[in-house]
Amino acid sequence: MTRNENHQEAEDLGHLLSRCFAGGEMLRRELRLTEAQAARLAELDRASVIPMGEQWYEITFQEAFKYGCN
Repeated sequence: MTRNENHQEAEDLGHLLSRCFAGGEMLRRELRLTEAQAARLAELDRASVIPMGEQWYEITFQEAFKYGCN
């Protein structure tokens, strides 16, 4: 994958997360991601990525634990 493709993939993932997490209002969601997207997101310190099967992942941002949201 070229540097440009990596940048575009990261940008696409960022837009997806922004839409799905309502700009930070929601801290836990179930999303269908590619394996590469899930791996990239799992690299972030603030995100927990739990596989649920069939490309579905439970995504939780650590701020949810800080404020007691489950």
